[in-house]
Amino acid sequence: MATAVKQEKKVANASSDNRAAVPSGGSGFFHPHKPGEGYATRLGCFVLGMLFIWFAAHHWYYSWTVVIGQVNAWGVLDFALRDPVRDWVEIGGTLTMVLGGILVFYHLVYCQPRTSDFLVKTDGELAKVTWPSVTPWFKPEAKVWGASYVVLAVLVILTVYIFVVDLLLNLAAQWAFYGQ
Repeated sequence: MATAVKQEKKVANASSDNRAAVPSGGSGFFHPHKPGEGYATRLGCFVLGMLFIWFAAHHWYYSWTVVIGQVNAWGVLDFALRDPVRDWVEIGGTLTMVLGGILVFYHLVYCQPRTSDFLVKTDGELAKVTWPSVTPWFKPEAKVWGASYVVLAVLVILTVYIFVVDLLLNLAAQWAFYGQ
């Protein structure tokens, strides 16, 4: 009996070892994990990451002097505020942020096994969803229009409700704090 239990444990361990040895497609910083899978989800995450990087680079280009001014307690970084160096720091910092951001987001979205597996599985789950048909889109009896009307009506009702509550609270605060 004991040998049968040991045999079952060995079989279970062997099968779990086989599942762990799934080929990943290679290794390296630029080699994608499971290439060709999860295309739409990975691309969407990468585009969102690029929007974040664009925002950060834009913010750096136009307001890096504020950061230097707050960090520069003893005047050590005054050289960075002179004209030739200032241009290099603006442009160089922006380009470094953009190129570094592209590399980091590419690695996170396409090459990192953990995030790649998550995005591939997400894409697989989204493929299972039964999306409502919108053809022909102009007929009001289509399922999409019924759901859209409900969403739009609730949106309008909530917007008006929040506006009225905000207006009343604003008037109450004006009266309580300023006597007007």
